[in-house]
Amino acid sequence: MPPEQLPLPEYPEADAPGDRLPERIAPMQPADAPAPFDDPDYLFEPWWPGVRASAFAERGRVRLQVAGLADADTAFPELRELPGQLAEDGVALDGTLLVLDPEGRPDADLLRARLTGSERGAGRAAYVAADLLWAGGESVLKRTFRIRRDWLGRILAPGDRITVGHGYVGDGTLVAEALARLGIEGLSGRRLSARHRAGVAGDAWLRMPVTPAEPRARPTLALLLRLPLGDSQA
Repeated sequence: MPPEQLPLPEYPEADAPGDRLPERIAPMQPADAPAPFDDPDYLFEPWWPGVRASAFAERGRVRLQVAGLADADTAFPELRELPGQLAEDGVALDGTLLVLDPEGRPDADLLRARLTGSERGAGRAAYVAADLLWAGGESVLKRTFRIRRDWLGRILAPGDRITVGHGYVGDGTLVAEALARLGIEGLSGRRLSARHRAGVAGDAWLRMPVTPAEPRARPTLALLLRLPLGDSQA
C-alpha cells in the first residue's frame, strides 16, 4: 500500500532565542494483542530489543528522553549525530535505543551497562526511529501515523547508527514468521489511520508475542532492518 504523499511545509528559521520543542512529550503506550494478524491498515515491524526513547533535535543539539534515566544524553553520546541526518530542524522522534556488540547484534547486557552507568562506553549505540512527533518546530501529533511515518522517512537520512525502521503494511503473520525464524519474540503493529495519543494506545499501537522457531544466534541489526520474509535466511 503506497504511503500518502504530503508536501513538506517550509518553516522559517527561528531568530529568537529559546527552544521551540517541548521539554517532554507524553508517550503513547502500546496495548497487548494476543497474536499476530493481517490488516491493510497496519504497519508491522519487529519489536526492537532495546529501550524506548524520544529524541529531540534542535539547533544542532540533541536531547534524549528515556524513562527512568536522568542523563540519557551522557549515556548515549552517539545520538549527537542526529541533527546531521535530518532535513529539518525542530524535530522530535519516537524510537528505540539499542546497544550493539562487535558483530552488530543488539545486546541486552551491553544496554544494561549503559543504562546503569556501570560501563558508559559499552558496545555501540544505535537508534531505530519509528514515529515523528514534531517537525519544523511544530507538532504533527494530529496527523495520521501513515503521514507521520512517511514524513519521517523523507526527513531522516539513514546512517550507521541512526535510521528509520523498515515496516511492512498488512502482512502481520508473514512478518511474525520471519521474526520467529530469527529468534525475535515480539511484533509491533501500528494503525496507519490513527493519530498519536498519550497513554495507552488502544488499537492504534499493538504489541504481539512471537514464539521463536528454535534457539539460534541473535540476529544483527542490519538483518532485522531488511527482515527476509521468504524461506531464505542470511
